[in-house]
Amino acid sequence: MLNVPREDLLPRPTGGRLVVGARPITEEEWLPPDAAMLRERTMVRSAHPAEVFACMDGWGATVAAVFDALPLATPDDICILGKVNDRWVLVGGELCFPNRWVLHEKIGLPVLDIHGPVPTYAAQVGAGVDSLIDRLADGRIVERANWSISDSGNFFEPRTPPPIPDIDPAQLLLRVERQTLRRLGEVVVFSIRTYMEPMPTFVTRPRERVDAFVQVLRETPAEVRAYKSITTYVDPLCAYLTR
Repeated sequence: MLNVPREDLLPRPTGGRLVVGARPITEEEWLPPDAAMLRERTMVRSAHPAEVFACMDGWGATVAAVFDALPLATPDDICILGKVNDRWVLVGGELCFPNRWVLHEKIGLPVLDIHGPVPTYAAQVGAGVDSLIDRLADGRIVERANWSISDSGNFFEPRTPPPIPDIDPAQLLLRVERQTLRRLGEVVVFSIRTYMEPMPTFVTRPRERVDAFVQVLRETPAEVRAYKSITTYVDPLCAYLTR
């Protein structure tokens, strides 16, 4: 399924550093409809009913109330953060499009611990993310983007598969997550809208956007490349995008 991200969500050079990069958005921009992604969610729910939803003990009523307040046709993944012992903890959610993480394994963990496997997260953005969440006023919404490379095109990919040897870069896809944070009373809603763009489509974008992504790839530190499972893909992909 072709699901192309907005141009302003595409990766931008940051000197190889993780950045929060959040900006405020309006209520109307928060959860726009997407019929194709909604159909994809329905298929994933049917295929993986025991894997897509989880809730921390004692938070069932709160989590249910949040989902009741959301639009019925929400195409985004929804994770709910609640305060436990003065820390923001993942207390529930529905995750139909996981990018190599398992919802059940993260329930009950603070935000910093959820991102424990991410190299440089704690040092570069951990405190900033926690501060951003703490400072969210009720009803305020912010948006940011995250990127990865998919070699499968699968929206539901909770586990990290081994890299494909000698893959043609034209078979790779740019996976972009549009992430939002919104305070709703005592909880914070974290939404994830997933996009997947094949490289043959991406390379036809304006040259400056393609070149910017090539720079992002080249600046990505070795440990982050390994975490994203793109170590063997970077050089061939850069060559493909600059030929």
